[in-house]
Amino acid sequence: MSERPKVIYILILLWLSLSVIFVNWGSYSLSVVLQIPNWEKWLGELLPQLNFGYLISAIVWFVFSAVFILFAYGTFRKELWVWTTGVIISTIFLAIFGLMLGAFMVNAIMFLDMFSVAGLVTVVLSFIIDIGIVFYLTRPAIKLYFEAP
Repeated sequence: MSERPKVIYILILLWLSLSVIFVNWGSYSLSVVLQIPNWEKWLGELLPQLNFGYLISAIVWFVFSAVFILFAYGTFRKELWVWTTGVIISTIFLAIFGLMLGAFMVNAIMFLDMFSVAGLVTVVLSFIIDIGIVFYLTRPAIKLYFEAP
């Protein structure tokens, strides 16, 4: 068995960092789901839709967090599917983070509230981490490690 290149550990840390950010977003969504019943006097009939939306949001964030943990584990175990799927997923997330970045920038400028600013900061971090993942996945040492084309 050949020795792992050191950049593999950087890639694993990037996957895990993205997972931590997604857990934080999922935890926030879950905390909102728990607070929604207190908003009944303000929301009225919108309560079920808001509850459903935040619950789905929390589930999606936690699922993607688990997926990134699987990517980190698969990277450590030298699974070929990690390289192929990682390039596809990371490229898609770059587009998603780009859209989120635009939305949070507009929101932060218009409202300058804590949610918008914190969201903007985490989206910028996620975007930078994802750029790092794409960068490292395309490095020759990592492609050689995964025996990727």
